[in-house]
Amino acid sequence: MRRVGFTRRYAVSVAVAGCLVVGASGTGYGAGPGSEAVEVERLYREAAAAVQAHEVARKAVARGREKVGRLRAAEAAEAARLAQLREVMGEFARGQYRGSGGGLGYTLLLVSAESPEQMMERVSLARRGGHATASLLTRVRESRARLARDRAESARVLGALKGEFARQSAARDRIEGKLKEAQERLRAAEAARRTAFAAAAAARAGKAGGGWAPAGGAPGPACGSGADVEPLGSRPRKPSDRAGTPKWVKPVDPAPMSSGFADSGGRWRHRHTGQDFAVFDGEPVRAVGDGTVHFIGCGDGFGNQVILRHANGYFTQYAHLSVFGVRTGQRVAAGETIGLSGRTGNVSGPHLHFEVRVTPQLGSGINPLPWLREHGVAL
Repeated sequence: MRRVGFTRRYAVSVAVAGCLVVGASGTGYGAGPGSEAVEVERLYREAAAAVQAHEVARKAVARGREKVGRLRAAEAAEAARLAQLREVMGEFARGQYRGSGGGLGYTLLLVSAESPEQMMERVSLARRGGHATASLLTRVRESRARLARDRAESARVLGALKGEFARQSAARDRIEGKLKEAQERLRAAEAARRTAFAAAAAARAGKAGGGWAPAGGAPGPACGSGADVEPLGSRPRKPSDRAGTPKWVKPVDPAPMSSGFADSGGRWRHRHTGQDFAVFDGEPVRAVGDGTVHFIGCGDGFGNQVILRHANGYFTQYAHLSVFGVRTGQRVAAGETIGLSGRTGNVSGPHLHFEVRVTPQLGSGINPLPWLREHGVAL
């Protein structure tokens, strides 16, 4: 395929190209008539609320982990300080016992003084030693109290952290359940619609003497012919070998942005579910981070698409591709080319549609730009 380079002069004309219809169902044909469509919409709204709850819990978990880290560092420092104080106390006690530490030894030191001045000096030293001992004991008690407080706070934060983990897990389960139900309803509605379409086509063909065919054929997403995996150049080294390479990168570079997350208008049935990047046909599309290819194929309005699963539990989607460069189950590295940009699916022109999802299913997406910023990627 001929590669077309991106220049600033063409940025405006490319930016207007976008996803024509990517709604809750991911298709341009709707979820079904009447109450079925309303029910699907309700399920997607509930899934969206669960996604928000998941993100709130995730951020709380992240804050809790940071706080536990600080508390554990404080515990370790206080434990080391307490050990040092105890060592100093032991050494001080041994010194007092060997020298003027009280009892018979202390009395002998006073009696053996050669002058009243020397005796008073020894008394003063003994008193200072007593003050030092009392001060050390106070510091030990304070250190023990601080250590106990730190440990109690760590236990409290860890308990709260477990609760946030449970809430995050429950939110993920709700998302998956709602989206699974919505997609089952959509599949049933689509099957019924196609059956009705075929019956209508057969009836019309019979009336026309067998020579009639509906213009354009049966409805469905256009995926293009670039569905085969093609070699896209040399693969980068494994993540552990890539010294100095950032862990997370842009999906395309340069990355001129067009339609954003949650945009609405005439091009979408509902709201836009990802971030579009205004690139021409044939631009390299890169994995934003190390991961595994969870899905590759042609489906719904996204056309040719790749979905990656990352170690942090999130999924990233790369849609409207012209060519695939990876296979399902393949491990990829951050920055590795996984395909080439294109215009497959329901689009008005070439671009990359990029999503970050809580689950691999459409409907669990979050705003990709803040997520990328959290991972050190500025756009």
